[in-house]
Amino acid sequence: MDVAIVTNAVVAAVSVITVGVSVFFALRQLRLSQGANHTLVAIELLTRDRMSDVFLDSQQFVLTELRASCPPGLRVSDLPPEARKHVNRIALYYNGLGQMLAFDVVDPALLIGTGGYRAREAWSVLEPYILAERAARGESYLANFEHLVVLATERPWSVAVRKLGLRRFGSYPASLGLVTGADHAAAQAPAADSVGERGVGSAGSV
Repeated sequence: MDVAIVTNAVVAAVSVITVGVSVFFALRQLRLSQGANHTLVAIELLTRDRMSDVFLDSQQFVLTELRASCPPGLRVSDLPPEARKHVNRIALYYNGLGQMLAFDVVDPALLIGTGGYRAREAWSVLEPYILAERAARGESYLANFEHLVVLATERPWSVAVRKLGLRRFGSYPASLGLVTGADHAAAQAPAADSVGERGVGSAGSV
């Protein structure tokens, strides 16, 4: 075979591989950049928006005043303007967080850990109004809000926090009945010891 042909083939193959590797790393960098941008958006929602006075006022209204002033079962669009404004602000906020979860653009632990509890509280009040509106407008109405609440219910923060390995103090007031860092460590130790004992016993019996 002609040396020039072989050389050209090798050069072409190397060029193709080089282009492929470049494209791979470019796409990887793009995905990392997009992930970072999505995380920044989530942090923005979880901090600035949720801590604003207007959001806190709406949250207070939804959790403490809505059911007394507007019979459950009304459509969201049929609520009085002031009540509807508060409901939409809260519902659309949590719907936005749920949308991030649905499209898997941010770590669920970040959203559920910081917004799951309040999302469940808000949903418990808003559910009849949302379902009435959904019956008229279609199944997709605030579906991402419900998705967030379902995940937050299935993965409560009290369970997730243990998986993150967050540190705790060794003692709390006994009357509160809270699990302390010492209690958690003690609960883990017997399990480890029993595994070791089973391993030793098995080895001895062979």
